[in-house]
Amino acid sequence: MGRYANHRRRLEKKLGRKLREDEECHHRDHNPLNGNPDNLEAMIIKEHKIETFKGKNALRLYRKKKGV
Repeated sequence: MGRYANHRRRLEKKLGRKLREDEECHHRDHNPLNGNPDNLEAMIIKEHKIETFKGKNALRLYRKKKGV
């Protein structure tokens, strides 16, 4: 079983239900290696993509500002 399925299973156990088709497993600390159930939350796919983009965009702006 891959890491993705394992984290999804941990989140489903925490929630006491299966994730809906429109939900994904989100890592609160944005670290995909951290599968601690306290770090996982269900998020609507569209919202998850927006949240991920905001994080990547913020990192890109930070690097541009620092000249990295």
